[in-house]
Amino acid sequence: MVKRRTLTQEKVIEHANRLIAVHGLDHLTIRELATDLGVRPQSIYNYARSLNDLLDQVGVRFVHELAQQLLHELAGVSGDAALMVFAQVFRQACQHQVHLAPILLTPNQLAELPQTHAELVALYREMFTSLHLLEHAGTAQMAAITLYRSALFGFIMQELGGFLRLPPEQVDERFTQTMALAIRQLSVRG
Repeated sequence: MVKRRTLTQEKVIEHANRLIAVHGLDHLTIRELATDLGVRPQSIYNYARSLNDLLDQVGVRFVHELAQQLLHELAGVSGDAALMVFAQVFRQACQHQVHLAPILLTPNQLAELPQTHAELVALYREMFTSLHLLEHAGTAQMAAITLYRSALFGFIMQELGGFLRLPPEQVDERFTQTMALAIRQLSVRG
């Protein structure tokens, strides 16, 4: 039980994340979170304006953790290899925190989480800018970037949704092939 005076933004987000992991996104409520923290529901509103705001904060934290992992993994990597590493790390983050993946992958969820959406867009923009893919990007280049994101999101959604009934090695191989095709389109257009 967390005493009110020891309640922090960090604890609120950590407990929300844990409850989401146990019960899923759709089952998190302010009341349940308050009970888990041992405080009154009103205390939660000192840290989040609403349930959506709380979910947005959880999503922003997820994107920041992903960005830190990417920063580490992408050190010294460039070009097509960087695009593949980005895809692999993004997929691994979604697999590791499958309960939070819908926050990043579901358009309806992202529409309700403006800060998370902005952070995710910034993460992509930073990646594509660092690879000089946005400089003088025309319609074909933007279409190739959209294809890359769609291939990444689509594959992960299928995988997490249980649509790929293959041994893990074959799923990994298909992921690599799918992303290689999408990356090839960026290289052709770049």
